[in-house]
Amino acid sequence: MKRALPAFILLLFVISSGCKKSDTDPVASFSISNYTPCVDEFVTFSSTSTNAHHVRWTFPDGTVATSNTISYAFDRSGLYSIKLEAFNKAETISDFVLDDVSVCVSGKVVFYTDSLGFKNPVDITMNGEFAGTLTSYLTTIPNCGQPGAVTVEICPGIYTYSATNGIKTWQNSVKITANNCTAIKLN
Repeated sequence: MKRALPAFILLLFVISSGCKKSDTDPVASFSISNYTPCVDEFVTFSSTSTNAHHVRWTFPDGTVATSNTISYAFDRSGLYSIKLEAFNKAETISDFVLDDVSVCVSGKVVFYTDSLGFKNPVDITMNGEFAGTLTSYLTTIPNCGQPGAVTVEICPGIYTYSATNGIKTWQNSVKITANNCTAIKLN
């Protein structure tokens, strides 16, 4: 008479053999060019999946795309989850991954100098990142985006800035608020 294996051993075998991934199974992964974009700013999503014959992206508004790299812009602020599925050729095996993007309504800061403050071109950085160079002076307070000034568009928050013309250095912080333009005169 044959003796049957206990049910829990048989179940353990089925579970462990059914979950094992092959070295050739697709593994979904992707990179995001900007995790904190502004509304209407394009973000590039690039599949870094391995062993994938093809992929499928799903965005919060229902948009579906199948290219390995896609640019997408969010039309409202909020926290959004993006899904990437990676498939084998027959679509019998797949894997998926989710990642979040936090979209904001941006604010702006405009840097400028007047004739008294301008001696040489002024290099400006915000939070250690190069923002631009002032190459001339203005006689009035500029609007954001005005030629002759350096405008930075960024999510709301408090940021540090530094500016130098090789003779003088300015350092301070600036508070950015949504839908506003803050002017900073360097002199």
